[in-house]
Amino acid sequence: MNQFFNHSRFNLLVVKHWADNKNRYGLSVLAFMGLLILWFLLTILTGDADPIGIDVQLASYFVLLFGAGTFYASQYFSDLGSKTKGSNFLQVPASTFEKILCSLLYNIVLFFVAFTAAFYLVDILMVSLTNYFLDSDETVRKASVANVFSLMNMKFSDGSNVNLLLVYFLVQSVFLLGSVYFEKFSFIKTIISGFVVCFIVFFLIYFLYEFLPKGEYSNAFLTSYRVHAGDNIHVIQLPGWLARLVWYLVMYTIAPFLWIVTYYRLKEKQV
Repeated sequence: MNQFFNHSRFNLLVVKHWADNKNRYGLSVLAFMGLLILWFLLTILTGDADPIGIDVQLASYFVLLFGAGTFYASQYFSDLGSKTKGSNFLQVPASTFEKILCSLLYNIVLFFVAFTAAFYLVDILMVSLTNYFLDSDETVRKASVANVFSLMNMKFSDGSNVNLLLVYFLVQSVFLLGSVYFEKFSFIKTIISGFVVCFIVFFLIYFLYEFLPKGEYSNAFLTSYRVHAGDNIHVIQLPGWLARLVWYLVMYTIAPFLWIVTYYRLKEKQV
């Protein structure tokens, strides 16, 4: 039998994880839908001309997606924080790759699908109720269901967009890695570590900018970035291909890289 990946063994692992956590997952979905209903009721009661507008729906979706998704990812390997549960988890007859693949299936695919389905179930219900009860009020704008995928690509600069879905998967991958590295309080420790890393990266970029050539050039192959330093404004010139390469690396390779790091970190615990 293949020790790296076996289809039948992986299916059994997926089924086992669901059997062990289905009650918790079911209650979590119901609790999430209940809180979302209360939140939408609050916005309806406090709203004037647009009680449950598109902006409210979009903000609610993405804030809750990032919040709930990262918390769920940070708790996925929480059994490793307990000696008894950790030993049982490590002794499950499945390879490290299968365990990581199972975690990605539940965190990246199934959580996103279940979250979006639950959100839209509540959203459509609340929009319909709002239009039904406020239909006779001409001062209130008729509500409509928001398309959350319309904000998946947000304009970041003149030459690039930010895909919020990719950013979400990236951030969730960070917290999944944190659930393996930190045995206790992984959610809080991952947030603190993330702030420290972002702080360091910010200063590295700032000092890098200070040593880059500055000036104004009319070259179609250069990308300009303005940096304010006191009363002076420096125009930093970067090759356009380099800027695009860095952008694509950040958007498309960091999350898979974090999955690989998570795999090797979990493999160390397996050994």
